Amino acid sequence: MPANNNDSRVKRTKKLLRRGLTELAASKNINRITVKELTDKVEINRGTFYLHYKDVYDLIESIENELYDDFNNFLSSVSSSDVLSSPYEICEAVCEYMLKNKDIIAVFFGESGDAQFSYRIIELLNSKIFSIFSDILPDMNMDRYDYVYGYAKYGFIGLIICWFSEHPEWTAKQVSEMWIKLLAHGFLGVLDGKARECFLNENLRSND
Repeated sequence: MPANNNDSRVKRTKKLLRRGLTELAASKNINRITVKELTDKVEINRGTFYLHYKDVYDLIESIENELYDDFNNFLSSVSSSDVLSSPYEICEAVCEYMLKNKDIIAVFFGESGDAQFSYRIIELLNSKIFSIFSDILPDMNMDRYDYVYGYAKYGFIGLIICWFSEHPEWTAKQVSEMWIKLLAHGFLGVLDGKARECFLNENLRSND
């Protein structure tokens, strides 16, 4: 059989296993999925699975590493001048990446997913953002950066989880615009005028 046919079959098998993993993870913890459950789900035999992976953990690690490397390559292409000249476009591109990999990211970022993978992605973002800010603001206060980034990174993860689980109809553009508003103005910045005024008035009264 020609090599390209073999390559196509391998890609198809791996795609099926990835899809089966995400579908099973919708109803149970990803770390409790068995090879039998997975191969039954996608209708391939276990021998075929073991041609590619040692076990389900090996499959998960392989998918995570592929996503990590892909995301790292994307971030490596972004410069500080890109961020200064087109911040909305950069944020939208990040959200488009997340949307393209929605099936597996929703699993890994969710409650039954892999917290270690979420941490790796967060640290990758931290490294890139720190590099950009160091270039743009060489005299920035590190303590302040830690606070701001701590606020931003967990907000970003929460925004992605909310997008995929509660509002799948949102577009990458809508999510990126919300992300920028939250970064620029915080929680109060996304409330309508009446709600914001009510919140501020209540807190002002409580401080009297």
